[in-house]
Amino acid sequence: MARFVVVLPLSPLTVGDEFTVAQWPLHVTLVEPFDTQLDAEALGSALGDVAAATGVRPISVGVGEDAMFGPRRDILVSLVRDGGEIAALRTRALAALAELDVGPAHTRFEFRPHVTAKRHGRVHRGERLELGALVLVRLRPPETSHHGRIQGSWPLGGAVEAGGG
Repeated sequence: MARFVVVLPLSPLTVGDEFTVAQWPLHVTLVEPFDTQLDAEALGSALGDVAAATGVRPISVGVGEDAMFGPRRDILVSLVRDGGEIAALRTRALAALAELDVGPAHTRFEFRPHVTAKRHGRVHRGERLELGALVLVRLRPPETSHHGRIQGSWPLGGAVEAGGG
């Protein structure tokens, strides 16, 4: 069983990039972590189609107010505002994964797109961000001590650049 997450990174990521928890690149989580027996190639085929079908490339968002997330409300995030493109993309990605009989065990019904502040960086109210790719990340791959490895990256509204691996 492998664990994956789907994100919209703030800067380009390349298939094979790895990072620890502390080094997570800034991103908006599109689909919460999920477990599956399927490999990255099978997931990537569906997610690549979702990214290619996106009419807007990239998605332009504004950074809004800060909020505190997490069970103890101790995780600083910056909410992002768009014209509904992120929610629509999320709906399409969840539907594509559901067709493969996979998806998050705990889907957030009140989806609030945000960027989590990290020690190495954060975003600030009033900034404009361009989200240009949909990225599949394998969490805690067994062959490495790293927390995440990029398995696929697809430009929004474009042809597939990179796939599962």
